[in-house]
Amino acid sequence: MLRPLQKSDLPAVMAIENAVHIAPWTEDAFKTCFQSGYTGWVMEAEQQILGFIIVSMTEVECHILNLCVMQSHQRQGLGRQLLQYALTEAKQRKIGIAYLEVRRSNAGAIALYQTLGFRLVGERKRYYPGVPENEDALVFARSLSSC
Repeated sequence: MLRPLQKSDLPAVMAIENAVHIAPWTEDAFKTCFQSGYTGWVMEAEQQILGFIIVSMTEVECHILNLCVMQSHQRQGLGRQLLQYALTEAKQRKIGIAYLEVRRSNAGAIALYQTLGFRLVGERKRYYPGVPENEDALVFARSLSSC
């Protein structure tokens, strides 16, 4: 079941974030998203959150800020469902374009984004914190007119 992200979901979302990401968002980063009015949804089954997406939507663009699926549920289409839902919501708001950043090394996510029509439009050097060094982000975008 897909539903809106709520503040009460924060412990479960943080657990997934910490288990999956090399440099996870802090609790304060999530709280800032709530305070800023960003939109988010969770994928839930049997009252367990399996994944989430957080986006920033303005009048002209949708920025995918965080998309994360529990490791045990990756490669089952949940990330695709979350992303497609966010893109559909953005299109309904008459937003014309969606952007996201992804680690250069995240081949699985890059493949997903490309199958959903995202195209490489740039890169941000040393964008993501990492060990031993920061990693470049690839910037992808797609028009929402064909969503």
